[in-house]
Amino acid sequence: MKKLFETLSVAAVVAMLTPFLFAWVPGAGEWTVGLPAAYWHSLVTSFRQLSITLTITVLVAGVVTVALGYCSILWPVVGKTTAAVLDAVESIPSILVALFCYAPVAVALASNSASTSTILSLSVFIFAATLTTLPEAVRGVALPLGELYHRKYSVSLRAYGFTKGRILAVLLNSKDMRDVLRRTAAGILLKTLVLDCSFSFIIQVGMGANGTPAHTSPGGLIAAWRMVLLRNTDGSQALFWLPVILLVMVSFAFLLLLGQDKQKEHHA
Repeated sequence: MKKLFETLSVAAVVAMLTPFLFAWVPGAGEWTVGLPAAYWHSLVTSFRQLSITLTITVLVAGVVTVALGYCSILWPVVGKTTAAVLDAVESIPSILVALFCYAPVAVALASNSASTSTILSLSVFIFAATLTTLPEAVRGVALPLGELYHRKYSVSLRAYGFTKGRILAVLLNSKDMRDVLRRTAAGILLKTLVLDCSFSFIIQVGMGANGTPAHTSPGGLIAAWRMVLLRNTDGSQALFWLPVILLVMVSFAFLLLLGQDKQKEHHA
């Protein structure tokens, strides 16, 4: 019964992540699906861009998180310094961090070609997203790693001549820490998704209905079509609700991944 539940959970996660999978089907943006061609192309492109943003952010943030978590336990001074810096970052709302990161490159985004601006915008956003996800992610890795090191395995492994660094490396590869890392990755994905759509929504609102920001995201598409909720004359309300529904599906997939890991933690 437990295996059946796990199989169904995996199937549900895959089904809810289909917007990302579908976005990469060759020629998907050119299909005729009963929606305006330009809108459909923007929808597919936005989810393709979002999948790139999430993938690169979770890889970059994951590597930095593991490195900082490891070093924080290995060298307590590094841990205290890292905690102080990340606490300062966490005190600033994530949307403001993103806006502050974009401020120095605003002129470059406006003066360069569309392709260059898109790459620059993606790079800046990934940096901002990584920065805002690190405080929670590093705590989520460093605390259980420190607990494993100090309470369970340090004495026994040192008896065999293991150095502190090697002990921490072994613990990072343990089943408990692999579960922690999966949960941390899911949390990074969820926070980045929220920041991406919120940031794009705000930028699109600021640029108006005719503007097209370099940062492509379903959040911007939602903002661009928000007025159909007030007057259903220029387009169908489905043009607003479709990206909303797809984003809710993706969010539930990440929440389900978090829930699975917490259930495993309780049963352990």
